[in-house]
Amino acid sequence: MKLLQKFKEAEKLLEFAKKCEGVTRAELISARDVVVDERVRFQCSHSGCREYGKRFMCPPHVPGVEEFKKVLSNYIMAVLVQVQGDAAGKEADKEAKRLALLLHEAVFRTEKQAFSLGFPFAAGLIGGPCILCEKCPAANGEDACVRREKARPSMEALGIDVFKTCKNAGLEIAFAPGKVVWTGMVLLD
Repeated sequence: MKLLQKFKEAEKLLEFAKKCEGVTRAELISARDVVVDERVRFQCSHSGCREYGKRFMCPPHVPGVEEFKKVLSNYIMAVLVQVQGDAAGKEADKEAKRLALLLHEAVFRTEKQAFSLGFPFAAGLIGGPCILCEKCPAANGEDACVRREKARPSMEALGIDVFKTCKNAGLEIAFAPGKVVWTGMVLLD
């Protein structure tokens, strides 16, 4: 597929992503605008993330930063997807999880749509740890993910600086009490 045709198909995909349940913002960006920084992965591994080593879509079960940089160099564009909402009070954790699951589904559906639009190596990434299973089999020493059809690696686990990448796309993230913003991405070849 020629570059102009790929861009037209990517614009169709962007419109599809915007219509996914829960999606509040979506943007098409150049893959060159995806910022990868070893410090992000370092934070996962060494700064107290409670999910480190306990989920198949988090370190050390996903490719390292250098390997991911090589993979990323083969992509042209990406669709960034955001799900936002309020999560405060007694139900804050439950609502944050509900929003995270909406992101999972939006990324999954957008990735599948990308395949149908002619992007054979489309790759979805989520924000934060995969929570499709209440307790990931990795925590029990199992060998494989039981939800591979939908589970996607965390952007942060691969070293993506979500804040800088979003800023490059005009989707700056500002923290506010009681607000949740989940960001995912679908890479396009």
